Amino acid sequence: MPTLQYKYEAYTARGEVRTGKLTARDEAQVEQYLADLELMPIRITPAHRKRFGPSLGFLGTSAYEQLIMFTNSLATMHRAGVPLLRALSIIRVGKPGNRINLTIDALRAAVETGRPLSKAMEEHPELFSRVYVASVAAGEESGRLEQTLDELSSMLEKEMELSREIKQATRYPIIVLTVIGLAFIVMMTFVVPRFVDFYSAFDAQLPGPTRVLIGLSNVITSYWIYVLGAAVAGGLILHRWLSSQSGRFRFDRFILKLPVVGNLIVKGNIARFALMFRILFQAGIPLVQTLEILSDTVKNTQIGAEVRRLSELFRKGRDINSVKSKFEWFPDLSLHMMDIGMESGSLERMMLQIGTHYTKETMYRSRQLTAVLEPLLTLVLGVFVLVMALAIFLPMWSLIKVFQG
Repeated sequence: MPTLQYKYEAYTARGEVRTGKLTARDEAQVEQYLADLELMPIRITPAHRKRFGPSLGFLGTSAYEQLIMFTNSLATMHRAGVPLLRALSIIRVGKPGNRINLTIDALRAAVETGRPLSKAMEEHPELFSRVYVASVAAGEESGRLEQTLDELSSMLEKEMELSREIKQATRYPIIVLTVIGLAFIVMMTFVVPRFVDFYSAFDAQLPGPTRVLIGLSNVITSYWIYVLGAAVAGGLILHRWLSSQSGRFRFDRFILKLPVVGNLIVKGNIARFALMFRILFQAGIPLVQTLEILSDTVKNTQIGAEVRRLSELFRKGRDINSVKSKFEWFPDLSLHMMDIGMESGSLERMMLQIGTHYTKETMYRSRQLTAVLEPLLTLVLGVFVLVMALAIFLPMWSLIKVFQG
């Protein structure tokens, strides 16, 4: 039976209101789960769940840090021989009552009922990914949970480092473009109308740039409600298009085709894929099943489709070299190294090398992106300032000629 995500509000024994999200078959299962936590439900509603995530597939930095702290703490206590229930009672991450601590309490309550840790984690997909849950499940079955948690912690640290590099590369252009947009709005709505009132008192021919700027200002100030409505409607249409499978597939292709940025996203996704593949394969999960899990975990749908193609390829027992030309996004080097790993029986080690190589490549490309965009954005900003200055100051020179005449 398919599962859904539900939002809940419930009273604690102290009368406090607690909120959260759960994945369950139906509302009855949510009620049973809350009863196990000694919570009295107030409201249970289906949660809207995004079908697709961001193209890069990275979490926020704070989520990485919290998950790494939890994973490290759990691995340390397991290594020291602390029973799982006791460990989940002791481990606390950050402020009391935050999301991850509430989740740890929920894990402890579920484990107390006799459920495996991996099954308990499965109820919290917003924090524990399919890769994380599958790795923990394999670690529990093989008795290598401690090693699995250590590997997961190492993978999360590398992912967080990748995420930081990419955010740092994109932060500067986002700030510059935002400032330009805000400056344009202020000029159109406050500055230009004042100049219009001033110039209208004189019978002088205004320069072309000024007339264009005044025309834009008149449109924005006179029809702002329609401009705003068109922007909102466009945003809703774009959101609906991106929520569809075909729309997101085309958008992800467009993103990957962008100069420099597309290459950065490809290498970031390949690095993340290789790191997660190694964790699952090392935990003892079969190759085809590993690829099936990763095809849903890779957030860029174009690359996810190629991971599914790899899964079908291995299911049929074919080698990668025979169909290498059909892979548009996977770099030839990564496919070649995977093929060597399969033939030599060292796939796990090869995936580590692939992940390490493309992690370094991603960091290099992110710095390259910053180096390319800085002069380009400086030029854009300079052109913007020049156009605004000409549109405002050229009429002043015209008025001086009128006064002299």
